[in-house]
Amino acid sequence: MAPHLQTASAGPKKVVRITDLIPTHNPVQPPKVLNVHCKSKDDDLGLWTMTENQSREFHFRVNYWWTTLFWCRFDWGDKFANFVVFDANSRDGYDCRRERYCNWQVKTDGFYFAKGEFPKDSDFVRKAYWMDK
Repeated sequence: MAPHLQTASAGPKKVVRITDLIPTHNPVQPPKVLNVHCKSKDDDLGLWTMTENQSREFHFRVNYWWTTLFWCRFDWGDKFANFVVFDANSRDGYDCRRERYCNWQVKTDGFYFAKGEFPKDSDFVRKAYWMDK
């Protein structure tokens, strides 16, 4: 079940959806789990352990001052990444201020972003990369 966060705001709830697209069928080595930990200044969503093709999402309202920001840490074997997945003040390429859905796909070569409830594969653009631990 997706967490629903309460903040003082009007307007529709936003949805951040994260999908694990890292293949786990590898005959050479055992699969590595994907751990995801998302939070904001006010809300800690806890640690998620995800499997291939699994999606998780969280729902929230942008606060009155439009300063709502969520970031996530991703750990996968000897790799990690830590970056903002939603910023109400953002004006960069993954601006979701006017969209309800912000989608992230996690792949072996990085993190891909697209707006909208049902984005096509061609809508996703790589926005972040894995780093070595």
